[in-house]
Amino acid sequence: MFILKSRSPRRIEILKSLGIQFEIKPSDIDEKEIPGELPLSYLERIAKAKIGSPDALIKNSCYLSCDTIVVQNNKILHKPENFEDAVRILSDLNGKSHSVFSGACLYSVGKFDFFYEETEIVFKKWNISEIETYIRKAQPFDKAGSYGIQDTNGPVREWRGRYHNVVGFPLFSFLGRWEIWKEYWGNENSP
Repeated sequence: MFILKSRSPRRIEILKSLGIQFEIKPSDIDEKEIPGELPLSYLERIAKAKIGSPDALIKNSCYLSCDTIVVQNNKILHKPENFEDAVRILSDLNGKSHSVFSGACLYSVGKFDFFYEETEIVFKKWNISEIETYIRKAQPFDKAGSYGIQDTNGPVREWRGRYHNVVGFPLFSFLGRWEIWKEYWGNENSP
């Protein structure tokens, strides 16, 4: 059995498009940063924590967890708490570049495999009215950094790296590992 530890509609859609059969069993964990924690250390810790305690997992199953962070000047910009927070975050990113890291963890039979991808994003230069209009229209409250690359008329001007990584899934890295994991874990759930 292949189990996705996420309720993200974007991740679910990507896995379905690959023809992978899976169950959805999301995790609810405390995602607070530890003071002084580096962004990639945070990303790995959260992705692994979302798998859950190995003692509580179903034997002979493979688990996949994911997390996405937006990082500017070595600081993580999380999901906005409300409209005002989204305005603050998008104002900080306005007309500048930042990085999006999507990390994932595969787990089975006592083995964790953490991996991630980075995409550099450059934002358009918007005035406050454009930022507020975007937030009202897109409602990006479930997205790290308060935006979605897939949003029509969104703030992204250009990117260097992989699109799916910004959507929230390190697809290219996953596909490379999936071939190895199928051999390790079994072929019954392969695309």
